[in-house]
Amino acid sequence: MAETSCDPEDHAENGRRLAGYRQEIHFEGQMLSSRLGEYLSAQSFLIIAYASSMSAGWSKPGIFLLLVPLPMTLLGLVLSIDAQRSIKSSYQVIDRWHDRQNELMAEKHDLSSYWPTRSDHKDAPIDPTLKTTFYQGTRFATRTPWIFIVTWIYLASVSIGLFVTHRA
Repeated sequence: MAETSCDPEDHAENGRRLAGYRQEIHFEGQMLSSRLGEYLSAQSFLIIAYASSMSAGWSKPGIFLLLVPLPMTLLGLVLSIDAQRSIKSSYQVIDRWHDRQNELMAEKHDLSSYWPTRSDHKDAPIDPTLKTTFYQGTRFATRTPWIFIVTWIYLASVSIGLFVTHRA
């Protein structure tokens, strides 16, 4: 008959490992949040600058539309592509830390009291909805760059379209 309790030193070591995993998840989550905040601030600034430059060049569309608003759209597009990669890599790191935490919890049943769900000490305290909840919680962060990529492509086409139609 297998014993579910373990040596107090093992329990303490398992608790330290779990705390370390959770600290890493928290740290990476804060890094992701910081990156997303910086990205959204930059995008907000670029959208305002684009709108201002378009209104300045609207009365007489000409080369100005290609020299000012168009480069802003390209900068916004490049920043969105770069942010998408950065956010995706942060997301993958957090996902790996969650997997490590789940493996530890599955192996060390004495840690079930640290898990936010109710479970019997004999059962693995894994919450099957945790990963789904994590994925749903990161949708905004992972989809925002794609939304801005599409937006910047559209705004670039507006600048080029106005230049071409008013040039003719």
